[in-house]
Formats: sequence, structure tokens, C-alpha cells
Amino acid sequence: MAAADLSVLFQGGVLFVTGKGGVGKTTLSAAIGRLAASQGKRTLVLEVDNQHPTLPAIFGAATAYEPVEVERNLSIANIAWGPALEDWVESIVSMRRLVRLIMKNRVVSLFLQVTPGARDLVMLWRTHQLSSRYDLVVVDLPASGNAVAMLSVPLTAERLFPTGPIRRCADELLALYARASTAVILVALPEEMVVNETLETTAKLTREVRGLNVPLILLNRASVPSFSEAERSLLAALEAQPGASADTADLLAAGRWEESLEAATGDALTRLAEAGRPVVVLPAVSRREGARRTTQMLVAALARLAGVRAPPRGANG
Repeated sequence: MAAADLSVLFQGGVLFVTGKGGVGKTTLSAAIGRLAASQGKRTLVLEVDNQHPTLPAIFGAATAYEPVEVERNLSIANIAWGPALEDWVESIVSMRRLVRLIMKNRVVSLFLQVTPGARDLVMLWRTHQLSSRYDLVVVDLPASGNAVAMLSVPLTAERLFPTGPIRRCADELLALYARASTAVILVALPEEMVVNETLETTAKLTREVRGLNVPLILLNRASVPSFSEAERSLLAALEAQPGASADTADLLAAGRWEESLEAATGDALTRLAEAGRPVVVLPAVSRREGARRTTQMLVAALARLAGVRAPPRGANG
């Protein structure tokens, strides 16, 4: 398996982050954003038309359509369909009064609703527009199946529309995809179903989304295999003792849990090697202390793996 270069996480450009639902992609998007901001990059972390945004719980500030600065060098936003559509129409018409008339026109509204991928295209367009205002934009995409469909929309539009504003928008987005600074980061867990979906997503991105780079996979809530044979023998001997104390039982439970996590991580690493992408192993951190604390711990883990200084706890916010 190739070595991972984590500098891609904070070198600038646009990072699309996705993975199977529940893998922690939003928390990791926030962690990547915080780390990049601490390295001096003007950074924006985006949610996409999320009706129940998660970023406010992490940063302690409400998200809006327009970016809100939450820490030094770091802003957050939630792209909503209505305002994004209005901005896109205004970019074509350039007259505010006409934009309002167009937005109220039922025929135009129906056309935009039934045009294949129009919603996703406008959301991606808004992301592209915001990228000109920041060094790095981290986009927390929907779960991987929907994310691949969304990212493939510019190619579909290219085939369906030979000319016109939708075609121009598609061309702009495909040019964005072709940049070396644009990438997709996949988040996985050491679980069989998640690994399966990660491998499928990698293949679909290669097949269906021309030009987008997938530089690495983040294996979240994992544990690098480290148990020695002596430690396994000790666990077995403790289990064989009758009438174990409560402390011994707790020790056994913790040991067996860690052993199972290490085994699952080893299996996941072996299988993810099939994707041909570097895999970064991130530790299982406690989520009991809330999203903000979990994000801080992931920032520290990413900084350590990247060989850069992590921001002090509570810095900039």
C-alpha cells in the first residue's frame, strides 16, 4: 500500500469529503478545516443543503447560506437550494429585477425542477464560486451513493446540453475537477459493509466522474494491530481463571474489544489496498464528550500524522 501524503488535506483548493452514512465524515471535514486554518489557510467548511446541519454543534455557531467566520481563518456555511439558484440565475442575467421575475415564473421554476441534475449542478456551482474566496474549501458531501451521483452531474449536463448556461456551468465544474488541487477524500470504518461501499465508491468515481482525483482514504475509528502473542496468551489465561474479580473482568472486556478492533482494522487495511489508494488510520476517539471535543481530538491525530503542529485546544474559538 502506498504511503499517504497528508499535505493534500491543507495545501489548498477544493476537497470533497464523502463516505457511507455514519462514518464520521462531517466531523472529519470540520477537523480538516480546523487543521488547515491553523496552518494559515483561509478555509471554508461547507455542508450541502443540509436540513439538520451538524457544523453548529461543532463550532458553536449557526450556519447560513453566506459563510460565517467561527475561528481565525475558518468559516462555515450551508448551501441552500433557493439562494444558490437565485445566485446562479443572477450570474446569467446580471439584472436583479429580471432575476426576481424569472424566479417567480412558474414555467422556469418547473423547468429547473425537472431538468436532470439541476439541483446538484447549482449546488456544485455555488461551491465553485466560493472557492475563489478561500484558499481551501472542504465540502461535506452527502453519503457516498448520493455523492457520486451529484459529482457526475456535470458530465451528464455536458452530454445533454451542447450550448447554453447549463453547459457553461458544466464546463466550469469539469475544469474545476481537472485541477490538481481538487480531490475527493473517502472516509471509511473498519467494518465489512463500509469497506465494501468504499471500494465500490472508488471504482464508481474512477468510472463515472472524469478527472477527479481520490488521493487517499481516511480509515476512521480504527486501531493499528499491535497485540503481541504474549498479550493474547495473558488474555486467554485470565479468561481461564474461575471467579475473576470485577477489575479483571473489566480488563478482559477492554482487552478483547481492542483485540477485535485491531483484527477488524487489519482486515480493512488488507481489503482497502484493493483500491490502490493510500489509507490513513485514525484512532477511535470517545464521542461521549460531544462533537466539538471529538473534532479537537481528530485535529490532533491528523496533525501528528501529517507532522505539523496542531492548534492549541480552544485556540481561535
